[in-house]
Amino acid sequence: MKSDGIILLNKPKGWTSREAVDFVVKVLGTRRVGHAGTLDPLATGLLVICVGKATRLEQFLLGAFKEYRAGFLLGRTSPTDDIEGPLTEIPVSQPPRLEEVSACLQTFVGTIEQRPPVYSAIKIGGRRAYQLAREGLPIELPARKVEIRAIRLLRYDFPHLEVEIECGGGTYVRSIARDLGEKLGCGAVMESLVRTRVGPFHLEFAVSPEELQAGDVSRYLKGMEEGVAHLPRVILGESLVKRLLHGQPIRLQRTEMVWPIGTDVAVFDSGGQLIGVAQVAENGLLKPKVNLGSPT
Repeated sequence: MKSDGIILLNKPKGWTSREAVDFVVKVLGTRRVGHAGTLDPLATGLLVICVGKATRLEQFLLGAFKEYRAGFLLGRTSPTDDIEGPLTEIPVSQPPRLEEVSACLQTFVGTIEQRPPVYSAIKIGGRRAYQLAREGLPIELPARKVEIRAIRLLRYDFPHLEVEIECGGGTYVRSIARDLGEKLGCGAVMESLVRTRVGPFHLEFAVSPEELQAGDVSRYLKGMEEGVAHLPRVILGESLVKRLLHGQPIRLQRTEMVWPIGTDVAVFDSGGQLIGVAQVAENGLLKPKVNLGSPT
């Protein structure tokens, strides 16, 4: 059985992402397994599992755009910004109107400053923020820029709100719920979350843990090239491939170099084999970033 590739796992509710990885380790019998983007235990849906050499591609999927279907509960707050924490009910004399909620959601679209949840895996002085929060220590997480491409209102029946969100890496949907509640003046927490897309991958093609365990695992292992399908690509001849695999930058013809400096580019050999990812540098250079082949 091939040992390098990507598994699209439909993570069940209650599992941590670490538990999902451990499950795949047990099923495959290999320890070289990782994931491309954490899902909280409350969340379900698409968890991209990288196996073998594909673990080197995680960084390119972590920053990929993702889609979620989220349920928000208005009129509540919690220290975790979701229903997992102790809930405080906020008296609401007049529920926000549909038009008000819809307009407020659109204020989050674009590049925004977002404050991560206190109960998150962000490290502070070598410790996770949620560990410090559980000990009752004061925590201040600085806001950071995230990109939200779109928010679509799917259903609103106070106090329940369902939305679809397309966002970049590092975005916390719990924070959107919290901040929406603050703007509406009624409080809000996340009550459900389903990840439906990560970069080029979609939930409809994901496999359940039961299916993975019961079937032929190799049929669910996707090629590494699918993990970079969202990146621009270039096909190189044998001599240039060898240089990249030896860690040497190469120079492309001006007509081939059509990407801005800093762009990650998937590199294939003339036979269509993914040999790695390179980054566009100054002066028309393409510098190796991740090598997946062996120099000869």
